[in-house]
Amino acid sequence: MKRHPIYLILLMLLPMVAAGQTKKSEPLFEQAVEKSIVGQHEEAIALLKKAVNIDPTYAEAYLLLGNQYMALGQYAGAREQYQHCLSLNPSSTRWVQEAQEGIRTAEWRQHAVEHPVPFRPVNLGPNINTSNDEYMPALTADYRMLVFTRRSPRNALTQRGLPQEEDFYISLYDTMELNWGPAERMPEPLNSHGNEGAQTLSHDGRVVIFTACGRNNEPTGCDLYMSVRKGNRWGKPRNLGAPVNSTYWESFPSLSIDGYTLYFASNRRGGYGGTDIWYSTLVEGRWTEPVNMGPMVNTPGNETAPYIHFDDKTLYFASDGHMGMGGSDLYMARRTESGEWRVVNLGYPINTAGDENNLIVAPDGRTALFSSDRPDGYGQQDIYSFVMPAPVRPERITFIDPVRQAENLLTLGDTVTLKNIFFHTASAELYETSLAELDRLAEALQRHPRLHLEVGGHTDAVGSDEDNLLLSERRAKAVYDYLVLRGVEADRLTYKGYGESRPVADNDTPEGRAQNRRTTLTPLK
Repeated sequence: MKRHPIYLILLMLLPMVAAGQTKKSEPLFEQAVEKSIVGQHEEAIALLKKAVNIDPTYAEAYLLLGNQYMALGQYAGAREQYQHCLSLNPSSTRWVQEAQEGIRTAEWRQHAVEHPVPFRPVNLGPNINTSNDEYMPALTADYRMLVFTRRSPRNALTQRGLPQEEDFYISLYDTMELNWGPAERMPEPLNSHGNEGAQTLSHDGRVVIFTACGRNNEPTGCDLYMSVRKGNRWGKPRNLGAPVNSTYWESFPSLSIDGYTLYFASNRRGGYGGTDIWYSTLVEGRWTEPVNMGPMVNTPGNETAPYIHFDDKTLYFASDGHMGMGGSDLYMARRTESGEWRVVNLGYPINTAGDENNLIVAPDGRTALFSSDRPDGYGQQDIYSFVMPAPVRPERITFIDPVRQAENLLTLGDTVTLKNIFFHTASAELYETSLAELDRLAEALQRHPRLHLEVGGHTDAVGSDEDNLLLSERRAKAVYDYLVLRGVEADRLTYKGYGESRPVADNDTPEGRAQNRRTTLTPLK
């Protein structure tokens, strides 16, 4: 059930009934508070009307009346009661502020209902949805892969103590049928017989970051984990660790299209409310200290379920703290040229008196996917699609795969710098996140059997020339070895370390040094 923010202070109203009210009106008010708490709003209205008939100066009763009309979606009636409360000059500054906020909210909701946005959700059908819960969809940048969470009844292998099991399911888009194919449970060890959910995919579907609870005795129960697909096998999920994970709660990851920024929700210290949206950036294979997205996005309430679109500047999220239809609504935040985020409610009836919790938008900028327990579904929560209203659409993107781009440049004889290839500091050991990119590169090279390449290693100018030359050669050989391991013929490849001799940027800034630390591929004539 959605609740207006005023609803949350009802429990505080009961012990603060004004001493000046008559003995006959006070019991009626107290009964109304109890009815309101359990959602019996019409009964509460009847009791409150009796109370104000006995005492027409009962300001708090008019405030609570406004709350009841608001909960029933009767915004004109709510506004009238809040105005009546203010006309009585209530002694509590809090009630004045709440009545004023109630008037603003009632007017906003009335306008939203009178100006609905286009919204015609379509169930994704039996290939995806079942009598169980399906929710939290995630897409690849080419709109070929859909991964979602399904909650199923416990079976013989489900972890003890879990009444149900949450697992990942995958569906591939059938370009002939123009429909999603039958969903299949993803293999272990990505799935376990515990709970996994709230996942995000890399643009190519080779990396998944997700939420798991209680795996390693996390203090708050939930952390972010990552698994990388090598060929057709998913690696064992590993905890992202500090600084992304903390002793608090982390969930709802969303990875940017370039894989360098991870958005997520957390109730860690330093936020603006209960749960805030944070982000961390990937620098040389390591996630940096998370940064709060600030007061334009986060509020004293709760912000969750961030989703960064493929355009890398449009963020969708759920919040119960921004102006909306109540409780948890869906919002769009668009990053301006100055770097600020401007937040817009997605509108009614996308947002309703029920809780709206998650939404993603396809690369075309038009197709949105969300989960709902609408009555026309196959069971409980199902996944639906709808056409996003034009004012809240992200930019349409035509994804240019960086590996495909490198493949094309190499066939033309150009040297390319590999993206997303990272090593441990002062080491030739590849980060796990680099392997997915190298896997795809190996596949691309196998499509061009006549292509011969030199793998080049480059460093910044920190340290001695001799050490940097040796490190660059070891790193080039590590890439060479991995490509050979993945099936590229060794006689098609050579490797060479250049140390700090071929900088592409200055070495005076961290950004310049990061650009100089790179791996290149050069076609051999």
